[in-house]
Amino acid sequence: MKYDVMVIAGTTESRQVIESLLGEKKGMKILACVATEMGKKMLLDYDICVHVGRLDEEGFLSLLRENPCDRIIDASHPFAKVVTKTVKNAAKKMGIPCERLERDTLSYDYDGIIYVKDVNEAIRVLNEMEGNILLTTGVNTSAQYMNGVRDGKERLYIRVLSNEDSLRGCERAGYMPEHVFGAMPPYTLEDNLVLIERTRAGILVSKDSGKTGGVDVKMEACKKAGISMVLIGRPVSEKEDC
Repeated sequence: MKYDVMVIAGTTESRQVIESLLGEKKGMKILACVATEMGKKMLLDYDICVHVGRLDEEGFLSLLRENPCDRIIDASHPFAKVVTKTVKNAAKKMGIPCERLERDTLSYDYDGIIYVKDVNEAIRVLNEMEGNILLTTGVNTSAQYMNGVRDGKERLYIRVLSNEDSLRGCERAGYMPEHVFGAMPPYTLEDNLVLIERTRAGILVSKDSGKTGGVDVKMEACKKAGISMVLIGRPVSEKEDC
């Protein structure tokens, strides 16, 4: 089958894009690509086809050969640098127009925020600070923090998605079970404040994933609790195309 659009999905924005596309034209043929079954569940209400599974460049090329499309919209997570690069390269090789959808950026009114460019800089900053640390940066970088942060076994607490992969990933990274909190977004101000109090955190670490990522609410919680926030900036990307 030939598709009108392939959407690299798995985010709130991708659902909004799909809804908009379906409203543009009756019978719009859309193929959404998601990494996990959880991502697929987010799209069950839409009359579209969904491909599940993580793909390297050759995987995307194979998928595009079997499922040609007129254009690609990359609505993956703003920190999914590898995915965006892989899709861009595959689209270029196939001669398919590709657009990268960017989340809106926010301004944060809190002088307790420490801005860093990446995980490595975050770790360097955390090693200069005292107190417990609440990570809200996901399972993918959990091992980096555990391996790099001074006294990480005692100081690090982490909130991840409440699924088997995330919880097992934290276990493999060396986090004690009582330091791991599985939950599903969105998280309210109260949710964040309760977890800050429960972990006795003096520092919260977040990626700057915008309002969709709940960063504004995390910031308000840090402000209300009077703790520091280490905020990792978004990777630089090309907004016009992917």
